[in-house]
Amino acid sequence: MHVPVFTVDAFTARAFAGNPAAVCLLEHDLDEDLHQKIAAEMNLSETAFIRKLHPGDDFTKSSCFGLRWFTPANEVPLCGHATLASAAVLFHEQKNRNPVLTFVTLSGELKARQEKDHIVLDLPLYSTYPQVSPSFVAAVGDMIVQDVRYSPDTKNLLVCLSDTYERSVLEELQVSAQGFLSAEKTGKVKGLILTLKGSSSGK
Repeated sequence: MHVPVFTVDAFTARAFAGNPAAVCLLEHDLDEDLHQKIAAEMNLSETAFIRKLHPGDDFTKSSCFGLRWFTPANEVPLCGHATLASAAVLFHEQKNRNPVLTFVTLSGELKARQEKDHIVLDLPLYSTYPQVSPSFVAAVGDMIVQDVRYSPDTKNLLVCLSDTYERSVLEELQVSAQGFLSAEKTGKVKGLILTLKGSSSGK
């Protein structure tokens, strides 16, 4: 069986920049273990698998497809940059002329549409709630935290650092994942997202 594979650099107009993802176009269903083997072989943060939902579907004409994402180690319920890469393969490589593409995923239906030279994604919105949890301190140390929120849908703790920090602080931050996991005693939190306010320059 031949599986076309594309490597797409998302969020950039230059080769070897941005956030790379592999995209596989599946004419037929794969054995379950082959998804993981291919993703491990690609060895990128995510490999996306686009599949036809019905026998008569066509990558150049249909507007609705199945989409799954695999890391080299396991399947994940959602990946933004690999969704963007998947839409780019369909729009630009397969010349799909539908104004909107729908992807049926583990996170529900995701939409991708072309706007001039860009692709716009509609991703799911998960509600978050203020959270009082000292466990994040084990991950960020003595850094100033502006807000902490929790999403019961994703089981992620979202920690927003103070607006006084620059992007470089976030990029250089060495998170103590083991310290966080040891301090998190509730069993509710499966992941930690650290973020801060973006700059007005759009970077």
